[in-house]
Amino acid sequence: MTTIKDIAKLANVSIATVSRALNGKSNTNEDTRRRIIKIAADQDYHPSAVARSLVKKESRTFGYILSGLKKGVKHTIIQDSLIGIYEFARSVQYEILMFVVDSDLQHDKNYLEFAREHSLAGVIIQGLRSDDAYYKGILDSSIPCVLIDLPADSIRVGSVSIDNFSASREIVGYLVGKGHRNIAFVSGLEEAVVSMTRLQGYRSVLAEYGIEYRADYVVQGNFSEDETQTAMLDFIPAHPEVSAVFCASDLMAIGTLRAAQILGVRVPEQLAVVGFDDILLSKYITPALSTIHQDFTEMGFEAAKMLFNIIKGQAIPHTKNIPYRFIIRNSS
Repeated sequence: MTTIKDIAKLANVSIATVSRALNGKSNTNEDTRRRIIKIAADQDYHPSAVARSLVKKESRTFGYILSGLKKGVKHTIIQDSLIGIYEFARSVQYEILMFVVDSDLQHDKNYLEFAREHSLAGVIIQGLRSDDAYYKGILDSSIPCVLIDLPADSIRVGSVSIDNFSASREIVGYLVGKGHRNIAFVSGLEEAVVSMTRLQGYRSVLAEYGIEYRADYVVQGNFSEDETQTAMLDFIPAHPEVSAVFCASDLMAIGTLRAAQILGVRVPEQLAVVGFDDILLSKYITPALSTIHQDFTEMGFEAAKMLFNIIKGQAIPHTKNIPYRFIIRNSS
């Protein structure tokens, strides 16, 4: 691949002269500029975004770091978030580099090293857990960063999410209003802040209505459809008094619906089920799933916008809650 150094050698000029010529700077001799442009065209030279950023001392690349990507997961959250990030990045003429990491890679190379190695202006991160190595290194980092669905608020770090606590309270308040008193909660990972916040919302409404919180009504689903189905196949027969289940994600709600179907439990007549996220499948399964709708495209757009403003040193709030909607369908 032809580099700017190769062009300089062929034109018998300095790299700085080639850079000025290719970037249209006026302090370059016109004959020299034309000769350099012709050589670059003949050599099929195309400067990379990283190369341009190094010359200008300014990166115009956002990093989108994703953790926890799994095969077979039935949702479009990542795609929707990326669409929003791309829409804003395009509007300010930034590019996006997407990286997928796991816990092992995070321990091999810290967040700051990762961002600098790829000459990133700033980073948007989604899917991290509170015990991930990157999360621990982000808050003190000099690289601007915005987290999706993880709390943060510092000079260089922001956060975009929804009000998970209020959304959970709305779900449980609705179920109590429908006459349910024995309400189970299917939790995601203990290291996932959103799952623990939704559990807090669940518990706060129970306390408000004088309903006893029972630890045995909390089922560990780990954000997995299959794991939830297995757990609920044991839980539902052991707790026939439970008349409603609030799941901290739609995938876990789908696992609950599958378990109920296997056991011959009618939804919603015998068991009301509510999810969280409003993934694409939610409206098409039978019965259609009641859930909290999160606009991940808007979340991605606002995360990129916040990151851009942090990079530019704008005095803006570093936390933003995106509006949500509680959608009631046939499952409850």
